[in-house]
Amino acid sequence: MHAATFNNSYGTVVPWLKSTGFCTHSLRLKDLGSPNTVREIGDQFLALTRYRRADRETEASIQAYFVDPGTMLLSRNGDEDLEGVPRVPLPSGARLRRELGDLLVGRRSTRVYTGDRIGVDQLASVVRAAGAVSGRAHVELLDGGEAEILFHTAPSPGGLYPIDIYVLALRVENLGRGVWRYSPRTDSLVHEGDAAVMKDAMDAFAVPEEIISLSQAAAVLLLIARPWKVMRKYGPRGVRYLFIEAGTIAENIHLACGSLGVGSVDCASVADDELHNALGLDGEMECLAHAVVLGVPG
Repeated sequence: MHAATFNNSYGTVVPWLKSTGFCTHSLRLKDLGSPNTVREIGDQFLALTRYRRADRETEASIQAYFVDPGTMLLSRNGDEDLEGVPRVPLPSGARLRRELGDLLVGRRSTRVYTGDRIGVDQLASVVRAAGAVSGRAHVELLDGGEAEILFHTAPSPGGLYPIDIYVLALRVENLGRGVWRYSPRTDSLVHEGDAAVMKDAMDAFAVPEEIISLSQAAAVLLLIARPWKVMRKYGPRGVRYLFIEAGTIAENIHLACGSLGVGSVDCASVADDELHNALGLDGEMECLAHAVVLGVPG
């Protein structure tokens, strides 16, 4: 216990670290007390995304969203690239019945699945919990008229909703195997790829079967981010907000799954570049933020 406390609380200068070709993350941690330590990307991210007073550029960027062009931009949020695209309407979802308190206490990660199918009504309830439209408001424009603003089940920085929910449908009743994207505005699924595309996307996962039985899962939900959707307003700090939103969406997914008796687990063992190539994403304007595996508990 004392050794663990020491190792997690104190750093030890390792003078030969720079000459070491293979450095584990724990070794880098031990060397944080050295003035010559090369800061890691994670450290740089935290430093570069700090909020500072009198940041005039960010203030001007934020103010641009409180005039008519910004309001109109928000009113069309979510369907920028889906106009005229065929959609599959989702059915009425399975009802979420369990009390929130019971769900919070009983929530557990499920890593082993049976290979059975889940219902499309269950999937519908999960994606709606993740990011469905939950309310509407009408905002008066300065130049006359009004714009409709949509609210979702998960909070988002500035109502920008920079995360799209993709579904890798492996074993979902009445839904073809392939890649689908959820459209909150129309509460429907848009087909993004066939079974071959889905297989390429699944091959990007690097988690061993004994850790997560991915081959027996029913679906994988991918949270695909558009960073500049939020960075345009908040700058580099917007990336922090983006990942907060991803965490909120993931929690909604887990709570919905818990209510439905569907197993779920977060999975970060994904080769990003391989997944981006499989789905035709550039990795910058659109990229993976997170992944959640769903299935019938084993």
